[in-house]
Parts: sequence; C-alpha cells; structure tokens
Amino acid sequence: MTVLQSIFLGLLQGFTEFLPVSSSGHLMLAERLFDLEAGLFFDVMLHLGTLLAVMIAMRHSLWQTVRHPLADKKLLYLTVASVPTFAIALLVKLFVPEKVMFYALPAGFALTAVLIVLSDKLSKPRLRLQEAGWTSVIVTGVTQGIAVFPGLSRSGSTISAMKLFGINGSDAAEFSFLLSIPVILASAAAEGWEALHVAVTAPWYCIVVGIVAAFLSGLVSVYMVMRAIKTKSWIWFAVYLIVPFTLSLIVL
Repeated sequence: MTVLQSIFLGLLQGFTEFLPVSSSGHLMLAERLFDLEAGLFFDVMLHLGTLLAVMIAMRHSLWQTVRHPLADKKLLYLTVASVPTFAIALLVKLFVPEKVMFYALPAGFALTAVLIVLSDKLSKPRLRLQEAGWTSVIVTGVTQGIAVFPGLSRSGSTISAMKLFGINGSDAAEFSFLLSIPVILASAAAEGWEALHVAVTAPWYCIVVGIVAAFLSGLVSVYMVMRAIKTKSWIWFAVYLIVPFTLSLIVL
C-alpha cells in the first residue's frame, strides 16, 4: 500500500461514513475498480478515525446526554434503537453469504436514493426528538440494522426514516450520528478481534495517514449533512447516487 492509496481510502471512508451514500458500498466499488486491498487492521483503524470525528462533532450533545442520562431521553432512545440494529446485523453476518452482499449493492444504492427522495418530498418535519414516539425510534433501529447491506446508507436510511415520522431534520441527523457511535464501536471491536489473527500488511505511516484522512473527512461530512438538512439540499445526495448505482451494475 502506498501513501496515496491510504489517503484515498481514508478520505473515502470518512466522507461516505456519514454522508447518505453508503461507505460500505463505496469501499466495495473502490476495491473492485482499483484493485485495492487495504487489510482488516487498516479498516479497523479507519473506523476509529471516523469514530473520533463523530464524537468530536457531536461532543456537546454527547456530553449533555452523559451528564443528564435520566432527564435527556436521547440515551434511552439510543439504547432501544441499538437493540434491533445489533440483532439484525448479527443475523446478517451469520446467515447471509458474502456473494449475496455484493450482488445486493445496486439495490442498496437505489433504495437509499428512494428513501432520500421520499423523506424530502413527503415528510412534514415538525417534531423534536424528545417528542418522538417509540415506534419511530424502533423503526430507526431496524432501518440501521438493515443498512449493514452494502449500498444502503446507514445515515441516509436512518435520517430519512426519522424525517418520515415527522422529526425535524436537524434532530434526525444528530440522533443518526449519535446512533452511529455504538455501531462503529461494535464494528471496530469485531473486526479488531479478527485482525488479531491476520498479519498487518500496511506500513505504519500509511496507517497513520489513513486515520488522519478518515478523521478530517469524517468531520467535514458530518457538518456537510447538518448543513444540507438545514439548507434543503438533501435531495442532491439522491442525484449523486445515480453514479455509484450505475458503476455497481457495470462491475457486477
């Protein structure tokens, strides 16, 4: 692996982790189109870079939740939503073959675009997160679990689901990003355990550069989504998804 490759993969992971375009789908496409093989340990390190990015970007909300766990409903909502997420993710990992995951790629990109368009055109975002019902929280957790399929964006699907339940875009995006923290932690832990039995092939300086690239691009992507939600430019992510959808059909 070269430094340029590590920068490219770090930027790709960081931007697509939080933009509603699917990080797993883009990484699959990059590996197929450019014959890139980063290695499991490198992937874990990139996840940690994006984890640090979202924790810093959401530090005020995260601190408020930690300081007042009973007064603030967010911690309870995060816990409840995470249960179906982990249950579905575990079932998919145990019973869905890798080949099926790859062939689901175009469908994932298409479904993400549809959800973004529907949430933009049909939603009436008037509620705060604290006013959300349990149904919306559970459905968001289920949606995030299904988003383990590549091409189906975790942030795109969860934000869209909450908007369709009437939750305003800013609160939906904030909750989606907070909900990503346990998911990224669990993913890094699972991959880290597997990586213990695999030789590290990437040079240490490439790993460091990749982490920095993932961290910085992750920060930028969080703020890009928050701005897009507020400036009514959410729909443009659906337009962009035409590109990876087309590419995924070509490389199948």
